[in-house]
Amino acid sequence: MINSNDLLNVNLLEHPFERFTDTRFFYPSISEQRKVLEVAYGFIADQKDPSKNLGVIAGPSGGGKSMLAMKVAQAKLRFVGQGDVLGLYMNTNTLTEPRHFLMAIVDLLGLRGSRSNADRIDSILDYLKTSQEQLLLVLDGPPVDLEYMDILLSWSIENNKKIKTLIFLQDLNKTTSNIGSLNQYLGLYFPFRIANTNEIAAMLYTRMQAAGHPDPLELLPETKLFDIAEESRGSLSEAVRLASIALEEAILTQKEAPMLKKLPL
Repeated sequence: MINSNDLLNVNLLEHPFERFTDTRFFYPSISEQRKVLEVAYGFIADQKDPSKNLGVIAGPSGGGKSMLAMKVAQAKLRFVGQGDVLGLYMNTNTLTEPRHFLMAIVDLLGLRGSRSNADRIDSILDYLKTSQEQLLLVLDGPPVDLEYMDILLSWSIENNKKIKTLIFLQDLNKTTSNIGSLNQYLGLYFPFRIANTNEIAAMLYTRMQAAGHPDPLELLPETKLFDIAEESRGSLSEAVRLASIALEEAILTQKEAPMLKKLPL
C-alpha cells in the first residue's frame, strides 16, 4: 500500500491514479470526450424547440461518463441573452430517495427548505420563473423519479427552456428505455466510443505530471504506459487501476534497491 512518504520519495505530491470524486485529473485530449463536451455545451446553449429539453449521452463502461458528467455540471456557462447556467451533478445510481433529488435543487438555488415535495417543486419553479438563471440537471445514471422530472421538464417548455437535463447512461444498443416517458422531451442522443491506446497512455503520463512528477517516464517508462493502455482495452477506469498497481511495483523496486546494494556479495 502506497503512503504519502512513498509518493514524496518518488517526486509525487499526490497519488496520480486514485479514483477521485472530482475532475482534478480530467484529461481533455481524448477526442471522444472532447466531442461529448462540445455537444453538451451546444445542447445547453440551444434555445430552439422548448419541448426538447432533455439530452442523453451514452458511453461504454469505464469510458469516463462520471468524469464528463461532473465536468459539464461544474462548467461556468453563460450564453448571449441568457442568465447564468446553474449546474447540478447527481449520481442517481446511488440516489434512492426522490426527496433528496428535490432537496439538492433547493440547496443549489439557495431556497428555504420544506418538508413537502410539492412545496419544494413550487419553490423551485417560482424562483426560476422570476430569475434570469437557468437550471442544468446532470444525472449520472437513470432518473431517480420520472414523475418529478416530468413536472420540471413540462414546466420548462412553457418557460423559455429554463430547465435542461443531461443524462449520462451506459450505451446499451442505442436504447433509452430506462428513461421511460421522458423520451417525449428527448432532443439529443449522443453515443461516444472508447479512447484509443495512444490517448490512454498520454492520459496516464499527464496524470503523473499533474500529481507533481517532473519526468514521469523515470517512474513508468513509455513501454510500460503503452502496455497498460493495451491491457485496459479502452477502459479508462481499468487503465487507472493497472497503472496504480504498476506504480506500487515501481516504488517498491526503488525502495529495495538501496538494501540490495548493502547485501554482501
